[in-house]
Amino acid sequence: MVILRYFSKEIVQTTVVISVVLLLVVLSGRFIQFLEKAANGELSVDLMLTMILWRIPSSLELIIPLALTLSVLVVLGRMNQDSELTILRASGYSDKRLILVVLVPASLIACLVAWLSLFASPDVARELDRQVAAKENLTVFDTVVPGRFQTDTSGRLIYAEGISADRQSLIDVFIFEYSKTQDIEVFLTGKTARLELNQGEKYLVLVDGVKHVGNSKRLDWEISKFDRYLTRLQPDMADRPDSLDTKSTKDLLLSGNAVELAIASWRISLPVVCLLMLPWAFLMGRGSPRQSRFIWVIPIILIQFSYVTALSFAQKAVTLGQIAPWPGVFWVHTAVLGIGLAMLILVRLAERRGLL
Repeated sequence: MVILRYFSKEIVQTTVVISVVLLLVVLSGRFIQFLEKAANGELSVDLMLTMILWRIPSSLELIIPLALTLSVLVVLGRMNQDSELTILRASGYSDKRLILVVLVPASLIACLVAWLSLFASPDVARELDRQVAAKENLTVFDTVVPGRFQTDTSGRLIYAEGISADRQSLIDVFIFEYSKTQDIEVFLTGKTARLELNQGEKYLVLVDGVKHVGNSKRLDWEISKFDRYLTRLQPDMADRPDSLDTKSTKDLLLSGNAVELAIASWRISLPVVCLLMLPWAFLMGRGSPRQSRFIWVIPIILIQFSYVTALSFAQKAVTLGQIAPWPGVFWVHTAVLGIGLAMLILVRLAERRGLL
């Protein structure tokens, strides 16, 4: 039990540290992208924070398997350099027994990944989809940035010099629209503008303005003044979860549809990756004590990247109907496990014969 607690503590702590570092790297990139969208008026701040939170479970379900593999590699490499593995072997701990000890904390972490991929991610995606649905009519007015030109989904260009303190009215508004079918340009200016709802549709109401209609290649422009002018605003939403991402794993499995089964198999595969990469990490981590414990970090990352990429290609093949949903992606797991175990056996035989 002492050895088990020692291995568990070292592997879990290292996994947590690596996961946090990788998560910060991933989320910082997404945060910068969302922050740029918010600054450009393409995304509201509250929805930006929601989308970042949505990325956490979906990111962790990919980060934790890699962090676990690296932690096993680093912990075994350190113990090998400090001759702790040599002492354990002299005390009767065979490679098989060591793998079983490492398998205990790895299984707990795999259960965490299973919870994230099978339950947490779909639940969070559903919640985000609910919030997006509640903001279905989000328009450029809701995300306006004073002093900046912005374009909505219809291609309309909107500019406002300022916005009232209660964010209910825009000040000194300029709008440009171009109609390809009629080949005309429309310029609208208004001293103020506010948002109005009419039968569920959002309209930008310009007050005390001027409308110019024509074409820059001709001189026959139509100019008119207005006290009140309504222009419809198109919803402007992005980064919404795909409908299948919001479905529970149970519903995906019961559907019998190849596309949905492919997504379910991907979710199931993520915790399996945690366990099937252990032979590779164990094989590289128990190398020569004279080797640096970080020498195998890049190779193990490349192996796991190739593993996940192969799973992704297999999932796509199932989606396109090129291979059957069952066994589908599980051929990849079988190949990785078989190669890993074969390498362990070959290395063990080579050591017994004094070749290594």
